[in-house]
Amino acid sequence: MQEPLRPAQRLARIPENAVRSETTSTAFFVNGSGYLLTARHAVERCARVIVAKEGWAVEAKVVAQSPEADLALVKAPRTLGLNAVFPRTVAVSPSELVFASAFDTLPGKLIGSGLMANAVVRADSSVDALAIESDVTVGASGAPVLDGRGLVQGVISRRTAANRVVAIGAHAVKSFLYAHNVRFDQDDRAQIAGNGSRAHRAASISARIRCLQN
Repeated sequence: MQEPLRPAQRLARIPENAVRSETTSTAFFVNGSGYLLTARHAVERCARVIVAKEGWAVEAKVVAQSPEADLALVKAPRTLGLNAVFPRTVAVSPSELVFASAFDTLPGKLIGSGLMANAVVRADSSVDALAIESDVTVGASGAPVLDGRGLVQGVISRRTAANRVVAIGAHAVKSFLYAHNVRFDQDDRAQIAGNGSRAHRAASISARIRCLQN
């Protein structure tokens, strides 16, 4: 079992004149050792990367970027919350309902019993590129795409039209993790109840990424 975060693990204040610009995106934990996945374009030009969640902010490092896919691996001091679970064999089908959200918009989706789905898989999806109809907002890059079992079927990459988004598919994501010897969980069993909130599951595995440029 992980030890609680100590106050010393809070991030020291960053002088305002040391930060030229800042962008935010989303990431999610892939194991209990502090590794996160996000979109490559969200962190490739960062001078510093901060992982923030539940009042904590810790400095992290970009440890790998995919030359082919819009994926990046980030290492934080520890995992905040739960880690994701990827499907072992099951895949999503066209017209299937899925869930994806920027970390900063998740609080509004957790009210009451939480949101079950907010996006639809398109017919032009492939094993490595998941096309979905979604209204995800700025900051959703790197967010997990969850199926009805609460399994991660993709990582949000880019918008191609007003309500169309492309995510890197689970097959390509797992290949990227294998290539960098990063342990992750796979299972075809549900990680949430049949009527469970995918928004709550997303909140439990996700975090905000702050990209500081100087």
